Amino acid sequence: MTSGDDRNGQIEAVLDLAQIEHQTGSEVHGMIVGAICNHLKTGLTPDLLHLLEPQASSQESRFKPVEKMLYDLYRDNSEQLFEHNEGFNLVLPDESASLEERTMGIATWCKGFLLGLLYNDKVSVDQLSESGPEIARDFMEISEAGVGDESEQQEEWALAELEEYVKVGAQLIFEFIYTERAADAPQQAH
Repeated sequence: MTSGDDRNGQIEAVLDLAQIEHQTGSEVHGMIVGAICNHLKTGLTPDLLHLLEPQASSQESRFKPVEKMLYDLYRDNSEQLFEHNEGFNLVLPDESASLEERTMGIATWCKGFLLGLLYNDKVSVDQLSESGPEIARDFMEISEAGVGDESEQQEEWALAELEEYVKVGAQLIFEFIYTERAADAPQQAH
């Protein structure tokens, strides 16, 4: 579920240094994973810095560490997804964070994923194959998630289930697109 390291805090520290205050580490990670899926579907290389911060200039020194971090995240997560790596985890607030913070983390992760997946208007939810549209619509609902009024134990269990669903759902959307692209590739004559 949540990664053992503090990638969320590391991402947020880089964002803070660049004075980008409206994004969370979870949202940025979701955006990166969505952008990977978009790139695979469209063949268009994403401009991650402008996706994150439309007014940013890579010439401005405060954005250089952000740009490096984004492309490092992009490379690392691409490798994990292509290798069907068990190491792929969502970047979410640490388990010591409040239930509300962790719920907000999964909501913003989904929001970021959808932003990355749909960012250049070249991909729509309905273009996804198999159960991809249903998963993406679920992510839209999850992006609005909040803490309910169940017992804390029930809420913890529900959040753990939600995290697992989002992790597997993101991997499935990637795999559906990958399989579709592989099927569309020209076959070599023997």
